[in-house]
Amino acid sequence: MTMGRLLLASILVAAVASESVHWQWREIRCKENETNEQGQASACELQLKEHENDENPRVVPFNTCTDETVNGELKTYCDILCPGADTAYRITRWPQQHKTCFTHTTYRLERREDNFYLWRSGDCRSSTIGFTIRCEFKSPRDDFLSDQELFRVAKRLT
Repeated sequence: MTMGRLLLASILVAAVASESVHWQWREIRCKENETNEQGQASACELQLKEHENDENPRVVPFNTCTDETVNGELKTYCDILCPGADTAYRITRWPQQHKTCFTHTTYRLERREDNFYLWRSGDCRSSTIGFTIRCEFKSPRDDFLSDQELFRVAKRLT
């Protein structure tokens, strides 16, 4: 009987934990500018996805990227719109064998207060490249902002 109660308690804890954690995916697609202006960052589109293979991503209707100079180096920071996420991971980049984008050197995810940003520097800033990112939240999906609320908050911060 005691073993049965322990098993039931373990199952209940696992069920509660699985309901209180959720993931969201982001895809950033950056395309080299047609004009090839020296030093200009490629334009990026951010897509929101409910799961990694979501065939109906929601395109963010505005640019989430801005340029900043950090320690004398120009970087482009793109808000990935995962406010309140506990962590964010780069799942993949494409093309895999990119000639100018190297993790931790010319691109990286960076946490700033309650948000995560993907920055790109050097020639990676002007490259055609894409990234898939997973955001992990220690809260149920229902607690996350609707797209309209998320966009309204993000626009205020830019």
